[in-house]
Parts: sequence; C-alpha cells; structure tokens
Amino acid sequence: MKKREIHGYAGKILRVDLTTGSISYEPTITYAREWLGGAGINQWLLYQEVRPWATPYAPANRLAFGVGPLVGTLAPGASRISADSKNAYTFGVGSSNSDSHFGPELKFAGYDNLIFQGKARKPVYLWIKDSQVEIRDATHLWGKTTWETVSSIRQELGDERIQVVSIGPAGENLVRGACIIADRGRAFGRCGLGGVMGSKNLKAVAVRGKGEVQVADSSRFMGAVDSLLKRFSESKRTTRALKYGSPGAVTRKQEVGGIPYKNFQSLGLPDEAFKKFNLDDLQNDYMVRNVGYMACPAPCGRFFCVDQGPYAGLKTEGFQFAALADFAGKLAVEDPVFTIKINSYCNQLGLDIENVAGAIGWAMECYQRGILKEADLDGFKLEWGDAPAVLDLTRKIAYREGIGNILGEGCAYAADLIDKGSEYFAMHMKKQDLYEVIRGAVGWGLGACVSTRGGGHTTGSPSLEASMVVDEEVAERVYGVRTINQPLEYEGKAKLVWYFERLHRVNNSLGICHFTSSWSDPIYPGFPEIAELYSAATGLETTDDDLKTAAARILNVEKAFNLLNTDLSRKDDYPPPRDLQEPMPSGSAKGWKIEREKWDQLLDEYYEMNYWDKKTSFPTRKCLEDLNLKKVADDLEKIGKIG
Repeated sequence: MKKREIHGYAGKILRVDLTTGSISYEPTITYAREWLGGAGINQWLLYQEVRPWATPYAPANRLAFGVGPLVGTLAPGASRISADSKNAYTFGVGSSNSDSHFGPELKFAGYDNLIFQGKARKPVYLWIKDSQVEIRDATHLWGKTTWETVSSIRQELGDERIQVVSIGPAGENLVRGACIIADRGRAFGRCGLGGVMGSKNLKAVAVRGKGEVQVADSSRFMGAVDSLLKRFSESKRTTRALKYGSPGAVTRKQEVGGIPYKNFQSLGLPDEAFKKFNLDDLQNDYMVRNVGYMACPAPCGRFFCVDQGPYAGLKTEGFQFAALADFAGKLAVEDPVFTIKINSYCNQLGLDIENVAGAIGWAMECYQRGILKEADLDGFKLEWGDAPAVLDLTRKIAYREGIGNILGEGCAYAADLIDKGSEYFAMHMKKQDLYEVIRGAVGWGLGACVSTRGGGHTTGSPSLEASMVVDEEVAERVYGVRTINQPLEYEGKAKLVWYFERLHRVNNSLGICHFTSSWSDPIYPGFPEIAELYSAATGLETTDDDLKTAAARILNVEKAFNLLNTDLSRKDDYPPPRDLQEPMPSGSAKGWKIEREKWDQLLDEYYEMNYWDKKTSFPTRKCLEDLNLKKVADDLEKIGKIG
C-alpha cells in the first residue's frame, strides 16, 4: 500500500511467529473501517485466531500491540498503545493500555499493530528500525529488571532514543500478576500480560522510527486541535492535573469513601494518615519535574528524586492515584515516600501494583484473623503497615519464592489454594484483584463489575462520580444523566456505564488517553469532537454515532470471546461478598450498603441497553446482526450461548 493511499494510519500490521522466526505484513486498511485501530483491531484478530483450548501461556495464544490512528499526530492526549491477549486470570479478554513514547515510535517506524504468536526456543527480543525487523538473542537479558533491560538494549544498539517495552523477572517466572513495562515508568497493567510475554520467551520489543504520520486534511485537523486545546486551557481539571496528576483525586476520594483501607475493611484513610499525604509537601520535597508524553495537554506524571531516608538515591517517575489506594490504603503503609519506592520496585520487577497489593492485603487480613500463621508466611508477622515486609514479599512474588509462589497467583487463586474461609477476604472481580471500591459509588462499581476483562475501572466506570463535582445540566447534556454527583444513587448509572464503555473503547482504539477525554471532564473531547479529529486525520468521514457503533461492535466481540473461552455470565457481574454484605463502615455514607434487589434491577437495565439477554447476559442474535456480526452470532449459537 502506498503511503498516500492512507492517512492517520501507518498502513501496516506486523506479524511475528516466534516459533518459526518468520515475519510478515498485512494492510491495516483491511480492518480500519470496522475496528478503528489499536485495541479494536487487536480484539478482532484475537477473536478470529485464538482458540478456546489455547491457554494464556500456550504458544497458540497471541500477544497483540496496537497503536491508534491519532497517535503520532498532534491530537491532544493521543500517546497511548494497547496490549491485548488471553487473560491470565479469567482466560477470557485480556486488554491493557499504556502511555509512553513507544506507541508514537512504532507508528513512525511504519506499523499500526504488532502481533506475536508461537514461542521462541530461547529468550529473544524484537528489534524494529523502520523497515528493518529482526529477532535478536536476549539470553544475556534474561533475569534482568525492566530498567536494566532498557539500558542494556540502548547501549547494545547505540541509540538512547530507542523506545522499549519489556518484562522483568515476574514475567519470566510466569507470575499471574506480571505486567509489561514501557520504558521505566509506565505499565500495561492487569490481565497478566507480562506472563503471556514471558511464556513466549519474548523479553522485550525495541523500536526506532524516523517516518511520519500524515493526516488527510491538515487545515481541518489543526482547527480541531486548536479548538480542543482552548478547552483544556479553560478547564479547572487541567490546572489540577498539571499541579498534582491523578493523586490530586485523593481529597474527593476521601470524602466519598473511595479509598480501600486495610483490604477494604474501612473506606477512607484515618485522619492522621490522610494528613501525611500532603501532595504539596511531597512535591516540594522530592519532585524534579512533570512528566508527559506526546501531545498531552495535561501531563499527569511526576519525576521524583529521593535524597533522604531509607530510600535515598531513588530516581523515578512517581505514582498514580491507584498506587496510593493500593499501598497506603489496602496495606495501610502510611508513608508517601514508600509509595514512590514500591511503585518503582514493581515497575522494575514487572509487577502489577493492584495484584501485588491485592494478594498481600488478603494475606494481611488472613493473618489478622488467624487464618494464616507465621509458619505459612515464611516467618513474617504480617502486620498492617509493615513496609519492609511488603517490599520483601513483593520480591518473593516476582521470583515465586516461598509464600510468594502462592501470592503471585493473585488473591482469588491464593484463597482457593489456602481455603479455610479465606475466600471472603479475597477482593476480586472475575478472579482479578480489585483496588476499586464497589460500594462507594454505584456507577463506578457497576463499570468494574461488568468489565469484560474482569475488574478495573478503565473499561466503563464513570470516574467523575467519585473524583470531582460536575454541573448537573452539563452532565445531562454530555452524558444524558443528571445524577453523576450522587455516587449512592442507582438511577442513571447504567446509562453512564453504557456511555463510558463506548468512550473507553473508542479511546483505546484511536490511542487517546482517558484523562484527556470526557471521562475526566465534560469539557474535554467526547464523541463529536473525537469524530471530527478522526475524520480530519484519516479522511474517512465519521460521525459520533459511527464511533459509538464501532465501540459497540468491539464490546460485543469482547463479550463473545469471553463466552467462547470461559463460563462467565450474569452470575459474575455481582460485587464481591464483602461489598454485598457489609454496610459502609465510615465516611459520609456510613451505614449505606448495596441492595441486592436494586443491583439486579441495575443489571437488567444495563443488559437491556446493550440488547443482551437479562437472564444470562448473552448478546441476542438481533444485537449482533445489527452490528454486522452474524459470524459471531453463529459462533455463539453453536455453543448455546446466544441471548
């Protein structure tokens, strides 16, 4: 395909068979119109090519990286890349997303998607330099941390501007909570994709590209960009993001009980602990500069230099809000500098912070309640807030040493192995560890519960419900819901999740950061604005309704993949037992609890909006055929899972 025949997209999908060493290509345009790009193309290829009998760690599984058509342009916030595979926790949809310089670099090298299959006979890494693609020996890199891997590859290839995604020891050891790390500080979290990459003996992917991304109508495109940048400059959310990044949400989260404390026993930090997380003090003492990626108008990263205390000498990109919730919250380690340390340590080892904190939080509560003893925990007296123990257990998880071999499976699988009534204290959705507080905000919780990948808030949860206050009239105009500021209200929350499930899939397919979309602020780009950017960039005239339809197609393919590969159904869309049984223990909503009958009604409403069967949650044939997915409907009918 000639460059001039396609715009926005690089034009090629790169395929690598690690078993045979073969490298091949196919045109992106084959899939672009129906699946947009990035995660959308990845999910369709996985649906077509990954069989139900293939386990996540089998050579027959695929690992796909996808960069959207807006990445590499000046579209605000378009710096993200998706990684997709079979989920190591659920055996269904596995999808993750990260911002870094890797995505734009892959586009500049000439590729929209990168698909791996098979397994190399020995450790390898893939080196991409424009049209030059080479599978190289990585035996000397095996065992190294992600930070060491990045440095070694750049030194070996003689270019400090090479962008790298890699796995650490956790991925090599097939730890279920292993993740892929972009450069040194950005993670493809959730779903255990680091272990999938390790199972293929693939240590890293390094890329250097010197091409460019062409847009179809530069004048129209830049007009849309300028208009959106003006919106960002007028938003209070931008000001706060520039000042604090995502940790700036801590005050609002504290108010609504959105921080899990001691493995969700309480919701919100104790007053004295909350005071320790003074973001102004933390940044004044340790922050060197903001960190952002290509075209980001509101950089959320922070680079820290710790020059005192037990972690002196640490230089690293700082943490996001989730790390604060995981370690200060779930594990009650009331030291903000420790949060910087443990976040960077997980990045080096290639571990998902949610899975680490989820498993250790479960173990701490089991120790508190006498279910686990010191003898079960390699001699640890696993008390809340024990920072040295958390660091040591994190290392043990990465190397599968002692109790770390069990904790590395995540809290759900660990509880299944230990039994003794410990299942109640395993806070997970579809076996994947949670940091999300389900009972603190109805829409936020619903989005996490129905997520096709099993938990997580970035595939449909409305962040605004629990992170900032929005004008109700504006919310109704943008989202169609007025109750966005009422986290404990059921009305309208299914509609909110319906909206954000589609927005998130559009974002992940085009390469837009959720934080720079209407997920974060109604003044930020929503479907109409994104449709204008996409139309101007690609020359494929597209409306906001077209985007919603494409997103619904992707969502239904994800749902079908789960039905073909797992036994997930309506029964798996309920909160964990603790969230259903225990009322809010503290905060402004103390005493409030989820009502099972109202949750059932909420699920009914959500399924109806998606045209899915209310009894089973299965898509109906009409739903699928209206989305031009007759093949998918036929596949589900063969196994008796059509709505």
